[in-house]
Amino acid sequence: MKLVETKCATCGSPIYIYEDFVREKMYCTLHCMMSAGESLGRERMEVLAG
Repeated sequence: MKLVETKCATCGSPIYIYEDFVREKMYCTLHCMMSAGESLGRERMEVLAG
């Protein structure tokens, strides 16, 4: 297996992970993952309200 560098979808920090485990969106910490989920939730609420 080969390590590859990807970026955190929230803050842009580099993440090193085996290429077989890379996903479309990667997060460096649980905080970044939760922050992304909260912002997506707000965007969906705005779309539904509008």
